[in-house]
Amino acid sequence: MSKPRKPKAARAVLSNKEFPQPAQLFRVVAETATDAIVTMDEQSIILFVNAAAERIFGYAISEMMHQPVTMLMPHYFREAHRAAVAGYLQTGEKHFSWTAIKLTGLHRSGREFPIEVSLGEHVRGKRRIFTGIVRDISEREQSESLLRQSQEKYASMVHSSPDAITLRSLPDRRYLEVNEGFTHLTGYSAEEVLGKTPAEIDLWVEQRPHQTTLQMVETEGQVQGEEFRFRTKTGEIRYGTVSAVRVVINGEPRMLSITHDITDRKRAEAQASQLALIVESSDDAIVGKSLDGKITSWNAGAERIYGYSASEALGQPVSLLILPDQHDDLPEILERLKRDERIQHYETVRVRKDGRRINVSVSISPVKDAEGKIIGASAIARDVTERKRVEAQLQKSEAQFRSLVHDAPYGIYRVTLDGQLLHVNPALVAMLGYDSEEELMRLNMEKDIYRDPQSRQLFIKEHGHKDDFRALEAEWRRKDGKLIAVRITGHPVLEKDNSLSHFEVFAEDMTERRSLERQLLQAQKMEAIGRLAGGIAHDFNNLLSVILGHSDILEQQVGTNSRLRKSVEATRNAAERAAALTMQLLAFSRKQVIEPAVIDLNASVTEIQKMLHRVIGEDIELAIRLQPDLGFVKADPGQLSQVLMNLAVNSRDAMPNGGKLAIETANVELDDTYVRQHLGARPGPFVMLAVSDTGIGMDSETLSLMFEPFFTTKDPGKGTGLGLSMVYGIIKQNNGYIMAYSEPGRGTTFKIYFPRTAETLPASHKLLKQAQGGSETILLVEDEIALRELTCLLLQEAGYTVLESSGVEDAISTAKDSRLKIDLLLTDIVMPRLDGRELANQLVALRPNLKILYMSGYTDDVILHRGALTHGGLLVQKPFTKNTLLQKVREMLDSPVSNPADASRSR
Repeated sequence: MSKPRKPKAARAVLSNKEFPQPAQLFRVVAETATDAIVTMDEQSIILFVNAAAERIFGYAISEMMHQPVTMLMPHYFREAHRAAVAGYLQTGEKHFSWTAIKLTGLHRSGREFPIEVSLGEHVRGKRRIFTGIVRDISEREQSESLLRQSQEKYASMVHSSPDAITLRSLPDRRYLEVNEGFTHLTGYSAEEVLGKTPAEIDLWVEQRPHQTTLQMVETEGQVQGEEFRFRTKTGEIRYGTVSAVRVVINGEPRMLSITHDITDRKRAEAQASQLALIVESSDDAIVGKSLDGKITSWNAGAERIYGYSASEALGQPVSLLILPDQHDDLPEILERLKRDERIQHYETVRVRKDGRRINVSVSISPVKDAEGKIIGASAIARDVTERKRVEAQLQKSEAQFRSLVHDAPYGIYRVTLDGQLLHVNPALVAMLGYDSEEELMRLNMEKDIYRDPQSRQLFIKEHGHKDDFRALEAEWRRKDGKLIAVRITGHPVLEKDNSLSHFEVFAEDMTERRSLERQLLQAQKMEAIGRLAGGIAHDFNNLLSVILGHSDILEQQVGTNSRLRKSVEATRNAAERAAALTMQLLAFSRKQVIEPAVIDLNASVTEIQKMLHRVIGEDIELAIRLQPDLGFVKADPGQLSQVLMNLAVNSRDAMPNGGKLAIETANVELDDTYVRQHLGARPGPFVMLAVSDTGIGMDSETLSLMFEPFFTTKDPGKGTGLGLSMVYGIIKQNNGYIMAYSEPGRGTTFKIYFPRTAETLPASHKLLKQAQGGSETILLVEDEIALRELTCLLLQEAGYTVLESSGVEDAISTAKDSRLKIDLLLTDIVMPRLDGRELANQLVALRPNLKILYMSGYTDDVILHRGALTHGGLLVQKPFTKNTLLQKVREMLDSPVSNPADASRSR
């Protein structure tokens, strides 16, 4: 089957540098003919078809080659064809003319159409070859007789060829007929040229060659493939080849010529010539090689890169340039080239003539002949030794930079003007809560990250072309929707034309810092308010102590006067309510004296549960959820009850139409994350007490003010604004933390955290003795005159001997008098120049058996922490009643501890 393929392979474009031979002329005519030309052997197997056959029968040439010619006939003609061929081969006789036989053809689509076939025969060896010229006469049969005759006359000239076909008179060469190919090629219409000579339309660029062509036609009868240049109607200079023959029509000499446009070929040749110059002058090594690995071409670039001259390299194996350990790669490369594969930018090492190794980037392509057969390869090699060295240094630098960026604790990113992220580091991914860099880079910085896109546009407007920008703040939105505050620092990166390329930015999450700053400001504000409240309460307690004391005295003296008794009781009740108010202020300011004890929070909640039911009412559901193995805490039990009651009342007032109140306990571990977000907190084991309601909730502004004294959202007359302030102070005084979570319409949750203690619950509780008097001597130190006089009066009425001192100096002077017996020092804690504890230490140094009892309405935390009230030390909290004062005095005098100052020194 290999021989029948040769006619098809012969269709390759012929060289125009020599005159075509008859076989070549046949091929040219066959390719340009509008009629189908079909060649077949004695078995009716198709050996050749031209392009027109594709158009006429609808089959591709490859589909018709080597197939029975009967495929182009209706089925009812096929047997007759076989019989006719067999009969002719046996007898050699033609039973009819083989010219212009009218038959029916079969299109690939199944459509039958009329054709006209002319057959020819020639013998090749012992084989007979038949060639048929097939014309589709469908239109001709449908046309009028005159149109049919006209098409028969002009079809081959006017409509069949893309070449310019002309008929001119001789010897003046005026155009008599031109085809469409001529008009397409020159741009002139037939009307513009008929009756004119080429010179009259300025067609020829050079006149002399055409005079020679005319002489050859007149003397020799024809010319073949003469090249010339012609000018189109638009003035474009193009190239053509002309073949002409002298003919006689109606007794007149004429010249029939065919002009083929070779402009594209000439340009290709010029480009090839230019390419050859480029190859030779290229700095890259361009080397041709055969399929057996021999060097066939060698340019100046190859000589410079490899060090071999062309004479030294040509004919040598390409392994001349390859390292010994790379020789095994060469056969594989050659095999890939044989498979028509290209090898692009293959980086490897080559050896120069001087033995020096160089890095090269090689691209290898197969080289094909005119028939498309691979005959070799072309390799373009570029010396990249210096580039590789620079790349290695750059990679090292980039690796260090990449490590810095990758491990940086701050977010680092590159972003375009329109918000497209070009690069992000892991810290930025974590900051924004995404799973990967790829996921984050699919977002637009302006549309998806910035809370307010306008703020980024403003930033670009102000800083788009500045050298850098520092410490700018913005609000971003995380993947989970949470807003974070960031501080960004960076600079714009410009293109070579000074236009903006992108921004390089460092971003620091400031959310925790801002939260801590707000907490610090709130804590400082609360501390300042607490100091003010504590100071006021201290002074107010002194006044209340006087009022309550004198009320006790008056109550003993009014006798049966009911009117005066009611006045005294009203005075006492007012003083007691005022005292309760000062206690709340002291609780907020954390100046209240506490008596911490180990507490089971579950038991405390259970104990107050019944009372809470009465407080919140029947329209509010109370839910208690207690963790069974809850740890113990150390706090003041009475204060804890106040906290629970105040929070419950606050929740009740937030649910006027009913709702749900939930109290929950749990063991929790506060980690470093919580500590970073909450100022003053420390990590470790805690017990959580949560109080939640389904009430109206609070906005952020209310949340920021709710712990401040006298702040309330209730109507006038319905609250003092001290409830939550007292809760805040009590929690802080007991080393706990309180956090509130609320949104309008979604209720409120207070979470309280007390440090867990390893201590166990006490086995029993002490009972206070009944107030009674005595005969001992008491040194009374109080700088407030009215309170000192009242206290002295109450003690004297109870039988005690009282030594009054208005200050520290007076008290020390009295204690130094050895003639006086002193059993107990009753002193205020906060006094000018020297506090009560320091006074007690000095007096105990003088009188080692002296017992100490403190009194104050303002007990400083520092004094408490230093142990003034531990190991037997007692305090009378102002304002006090007569019974409370006498009870504490008797308790201290009966105490086995000699004095708390000694006890504190012994620790």
